[in-house]
Amino acid sequence: MATKTTKVAESSAQTAFTSIKDSAFQQAGAAQTLEAVARYAIANVAGFPETISPEAKEQYYEGYRMKYDSLHPAKTYAVIADHYVEATPEHMASKNVERVEIGVAYAYSYSSQEFGKLANTKPALHALIKRIRESCSDYCSNRLGDLKRAAKILLSNGQTRTRQTLDFIRSTEKIFTGLEKSVKVKSAKGDTTANPVQFKLAVAAFWKTYG
Repeated sequence: MATKTTKVAESSAQTAFTSIKDSAFQQAGAAQTLEAVARYAIANVAGFPETISPEAKEQYYEGYRMKYDSLHPAKTYAVIADHYVEATPEHMASKNVERVEIGVAYAYSYSSQEFGKLANTKPALHALIKRIRESCSDYCSNRLGDLKRAAKILLSNGQTRTRQTLDFIRSTEKIFTGLEKSVKVKSAKGDTTANPVQFKLAVAAFWKTYG
């Protein structure tokens, strides 16, 4: 487990500052962006920040996972005797070494049930994915916490809900978009239960029925 000092060092390394003045300028910009996002959330997410629907939360987490993925890109691992190690140039050059690229998208391509089964079928892979999912989940939770705190401050200062909240149609469309991506990833991995064509037909049938 990384120490607090290590995590701070890693975070600092991701953003370059030329001076204290420059860091202050960028900090102010980040605060302005957070406030703008909080205003949007207040206006578009019913009950935010006191309550948040599962659909809205999932959309936030999808965005946070995208950012986490950019901060922690997928890595290529070599599978050696059922163990997963970061691939070396020798591993990459060998035709006899199984390799797999694992990152956020891969880790979350497994359903909760599928992920649980890995503990027995592929324990090493399960342990690796577990670390990624737990770290990413903590990141998403912290970012949503930041947004809620910012929204509460705005509301306490008189911010009002001036725009319409996200309706069912819009939120459902976004959910289907996310699921479509997941189906494609799983299908590419050989999951026979994930069929992009059937998924599109099912979505079309849903909208036809819903009217």
